[in-house]
Amino acid sequence: MDLRYYREKIEEQYEDNPTGAGNSFDEILCYEIHANNLTFLWLAEKWGISVTMLGLIIAEHCARLEKAPKVNFDYKRD
Repeated sequence: MDLRYYREKIEEQYEDNPTGAGNSFDEILCYEIHANNLTFLWLAEKWGISVTMLGLIIAEHCARLEKAPKVNFDYKRD
């Protein structure tokens, strides 16, 4: 399963119906959830995908926001 395919298809469909919040998938996702106040269920229905697929797309979105790991070599467990 290629989540990039879903992101690209969603972006393409917003080209003719822009949100005004930006054209990237990340901006579209954040707009729909935060500014448009859609629940995950409502957003999945709007986009014509399952809630499971939406969850995978959101998890991948969040993973890309994660900072690079930095090992703390001074860590001591008490």
